[in-house]
Amino acid sequence: MDKINYNPIIEYHENLSVDELKKVALQLRRDVANLINNAGNRAGHVGGEFSIADVMAALYGKYLRLDPENLMWEDRDIMILSKGHNSGIQYAGLAFRNIISRETLFNEMNKSTSLLQEHSCPSIPGIEAPTGALGMGLSAGAGMAWAAKRDGRDNRLYVVLGDGECTEGQVWEAALFGTGYRLDNLTAIVDFNKYVITGNIEDIIHVGSFAEKFKAFGWDVQEIDGHNMEEILDALDRADTVKGVPTVIIAHTVKGKGLSFAENVVSYHNGKLDEETYAKALQELA
Repeated sequence: MDKINYNPIIEYHENLSVDELKKVALQLRRDVANLINNAGNRAGHVGGEFSIADVMAALYGKYLRLDPENLMWEDRDIMILSKGHNSGIQYAGLAFRNIISRETLFNEMNKSTSLLQEHSCPSIPGIEAPTGALGMGLSAGAGMAWAAKRDGRDNRLYVVLGDGECTEGQVWEAALFGTGYRLDNLTAIVDFNKYVITGNIEDIIHVGSFAEKFKAFGWDVQEIDGHNMEEILDALDRADTVKGVPTVIIAHTVKGKGLSFAENVVSYHNGKLDEETYAKALQELA
């Protein structure tokens, strides 16, 4: 790998500024492009990984209390990527927080004997729950949030969901559970990029308003521009202050955000990067 594409743009430190968090988002996108280029099958899920990069930058850059030296630290915060096929962006976040190495990030993706696979599992450092079946992440997060409350701990639980998986019934069972047990330590973030693997979500199943649905289930609801770092930070700050009910942040995003050739292009839901598109990606993410 070319060294200029290997070295990180920015290193983690506490109290990253807004401008620095924007650089983290850029780095995560570049890292995903490099990860895909070096993966065993050169495939990934560019669309959904790039659409949620800004939110993931905020979570891994500012909000998640983690200890790379003690991954099972009882007071850590927990982030579950429920849309597990977008694992590459989480692996990039773990590398940013020095939980996995950059060598691992770029050399152990989708190979028969490697650590990092398309759907993450708890054998990977920093992964809290398997999310290979869509729709399960919110249930896992709600259960962990309930356990933290029962034990009197102040851990925060974050669950990042895809808009497509929100058509799963289990998501709404978990939503009822979250309200019923007053899980105000639980924050869900919906990556509402409007596209699933087969096309525009409204053309396949009319989802209507996610905001109104979650309100009907008793959640505190915010809608934001999922690519505006200031709005992301304000929403996550507010979620920390909500009492008595869980919070959901509906992040309106663009599938493939950051790559002109991939934005809102259905084929990049799980598209490959060939030599030409990889080179173009690095140029656009310079």
